[in-house]
Amino acid sequence: MVIDTTGTFLEASNVSLRRWVYFAREMDKGRAAEPIGEEIGVTEKTARRMAKTIRQALHAQREEWLPKLSGEVEADDVHVKGGQQGRDVSEQEGGRAARTRGLSERGRGTYAGDRSLVVSWVERGGKGRVFELRRSAGKKSLLSSALAHVKKGSKVDTDTWNGYRLLGEVYQHRSVKHSEEYVSEEGAHCNTAEGEWSLFKPWWRRFRGIAKRYLHLYLSHHSFRRTYRDRSRIERAQAMIGFLMLGIFW
Repeated sequence: MVIDTTGTFLEASNVSLRRWVYFAREMDKGRAAEPIGEEIGVTEKTARRMAKTIRQALHAQREEWLPKLSGEVEADDVHVKGGQQGRDVSEQEGGRAARTRGLSERGRGTYAGDRSLVVSWVERGGKGRVFELRRSAGKKSLLSSALAHVKKGSKVDTDTWNGYRLLGEVYQHRSVKHSEEYVSEEGAHCNTAEGEWSLFKPWWRRFRGIAKRYLHLYLSHHSFRRTYRDRSRIERAQAMIGFLMLGIFW
């Protein structure tokens, strides 16, 4: 049976659908693109393009598979390294040359400084998991992220970082001071969100450096994996193929 891929993410691909399904399943395990490509008989360039295409499809259609979180929600944040990798100076933001070393920075990192902020929103007792890149670590940026992913009126627990201060204008915001306690007297904690980083960081390190212009694609992929962790790998792979075919979901 011939499947018409006109107008889909697979329109220009000569790789068979069966190979795409295998590639998506193995990619879901956190494997790098190149060895998977070798197994299905495609070049390294094609394998990297396939991985990028899957992540682009997930990111482009995240509103279809990423419902807004509600009830009790926890938030936490980390910084990840990511430079300009492979770009000419003329293409870069501000014209600064790409850096491969020396990414240390005092205080909280910044997107411009190649230590981008990643915030997680975790539905306590629910399945929703969101990992999002924020170019700014300011209060308005964090509130904007919350509004995009958390229903108004929900309970939101965070630590005492100043960046979360505006959440109280929209949500039932509670905070816990981690230098003194893990759970506040009123029951506020971020233990579930903090636990997610123990899964995120080993997965992230497997890629051995990601250009920051692609960070959002990897984060959408991880959000998908964690939100649908109750599904089998083949089910998630089939769903990813559905998004490549533009919107065919479970």
